[in-house]
Amino acid sequence: MAFDAEDELTADRSEGPAIRLRNWKQIVEKVDFAFQPIVNPHTGHVFGYEALLRRWEDSGFSSIQSLFDTAWETGNLHGVDMMLREKAIAKFARLPEARRLKLFYNFDSRVVRTRDYQPGRTAELLRNAGLERDTIFLEISERHDISNAQYLQDILLRYRSQGFKVAIDDYGSGFAQLRALYECEPDIIKIDRFFIDGIDRDRRKELFVSQITAFAHMIAAQVVAEGVETREEFLCCRRIGCDLVQGFFIARPSVDLPERTDIVPAISGVSLENRRGVERDGDVLRSYLLETPPIENNINPVDILSYFQKNTDIAIAPVINRQGEPLGVIRDSDFKAFIYTPFGRELLQNPANRTNISRFLRRCPIADINTSLSELLETFVAADSLDGVILTENGLYLGVLDQSALLRAVNERNTLNARDENPLTRLPGNSAIYRYAANALAKPRRRRFAVYFDFDNFKPFNDLYGFRQGDRAILLFKDILGKALSQNDWFVGHIGGDDFFAYVQSIDFEDAVSAVQRAQYMFDEQIKSFYDAKTRDQGYLIGKGRNGETSEFPLMTVSAALVRIPPERTDITLDHISIEAAKLKAVAKNSPTRFASGHYDATDTATSTQPEAG
Repeated sequence: MAFDAEDELTADRSEGPAIRLRNWKQIVEKVDFAFQPIVNPHTGHVFGYEALLRRWEDSGFSSIQSLFDTAWETGNLHGVDMMLREKAIAKFARLPEARRLKLFYNFDSRVVRTRDYQPGRTAELLRNAGLERDTIFLEISERHDISNAQYLQDILLRYRSQGFKVAIDDYGSGFAQLRALYECEPDIIKIDRFFIDGIDRDRRKELFVSQITAFAHMIAAQVVAEGVETREEFLCCRRIGCDLVQGFFIARPSVDLPERTDIVPAISGVSLENRRGVERDGDVLRSYLLETPPIENNINPVDILSYFQKNTDIAIAPVINRQGEPLGVIRDSDFKAFIYTPFGRELLQNPANRTNISRFLRRCPIADINTSLSELLETFVAADSLDGVILTENGLYLGVLDQSALLRAVNERNTLNARDENPLTRLPGNSAIYRYAANALAKPRRRRFAVYFDFDNFKPFNDLYGFRQGDRAILLFKDILGKALSQNDWFVGHIGGDDFFAYVQSIDFEDAVSAVQRAQYMFDEQIKSFYDAKTRDQGYLIGKGRNGETSEFPLMTVSAALVRIPPERTDITLDHISIEAAKLKAVAKNSPTRFASGHYDATDTATSTQPEAG
């Protein structure tokens, strides 16, 4: 039976510590750990699992926090935490391919302030389980006051000296200051669920997460977006550069061990979608990647000199662990400066130094090969190091991109993009639209929509005010599409002139219609300022139509034709859709709302639509 643990353990303070610890052993036997995967948003590859305490209520605790608070108040926090660590590590070790994965363990920072704290216990537990020290990420929650930079730095140094990794949990929820993070340089920053909830619909949250991600990359830390619960949140977090994601959309925590730990299949499928431009960036990056041979962190420091003597054109040596994961770099200049100091070579030859190269190791920005070149450039510019960026694939070392290689890669990407861009709007042009559509339409999706936009009464406006003002109107609509269609990862292209194309999948029909009509409304309102006051007041201008006849023309608007594409068809082409869109545009231009939608008929290869005007 469960008992009121909080009252009993608090009342037991007068008894000896052995009695209280015996009670805690009974509690730890009852609790369990659930594991929740943390994955790479680009590939669905599993990076690790967070161990989450479960069944604490069976021992009478009202929450997980109350369990740790009671352990702290009764003077047993360190002993209890070590019992829980042992249980979590032992269960984690039973996972398939556990040695390749990372264990995220929530660590109560008050442990280091207990009188019975002893370093080295966690390393022993990992060793007994057959795991390396860098398997574990100790998560320090910001919900405890870690704004004292010196205190946080002491914790980080204490655990890093033992070979462990450290993550800041719940970032943005508590007291932490940027100065503390800047000075202490954690390995991972986990952004609190509050800032991820609805991030695809909240520009301020998106800006906050973007800035923190950029800051984290500047200090060579990775970012985990916690609490991702929807597809839209997932895509947004990936788009703004989060390195890893975690949440119910990926998988719910489970006390049952998963059968496979390489990927989360459902997320792997989503990760391959909506990756326009990234594939091209990846190809360019691979062509300029410097496959600099890495050195392992257990190398004899004396052998580092041989490495640089053998590779005379290499200025930095990437350092990896036994699993092939990058840890940082060693600069040739730093290493040789140490050697040429008095007794430098003798110190390196000292057996006590042979397994320790930490004095030369420098942190370096690390990014996945699927990261866009724009994000890599931002990371490189923001970082205070000119060493470059280490690129990984599924968490393993791939190569180095130095300053020269990065600039050449960006230049080539820009050149390739320019060939496919509309010269005015810089949006994907016809060839890019066809290439994207061919790839998107070849994959069946439950919901997918194509939209064609066309200006109404553009020619009379262009004739009266000139082509420069006409270009400004086109650029205005381009900016409006960027805002109105930003929430669900739409593809937007510029066919030419005043014609635009957009495509989206895996969102509801109502959401697609709402986004399109929002773009129409914004343009209708903002284009009025492009007219002179008299024309604006009278609501029309006098001009010549396409037939050459003079007439009154209303102020410019935008018509939109939305084609609902059947989910099961993979033989539909953009040409099919454009034929249907042309029919719908005629309906839209005669509609009060200038909007029409229709179903592509999936019953026959001959195309037909059922217009839904208004």
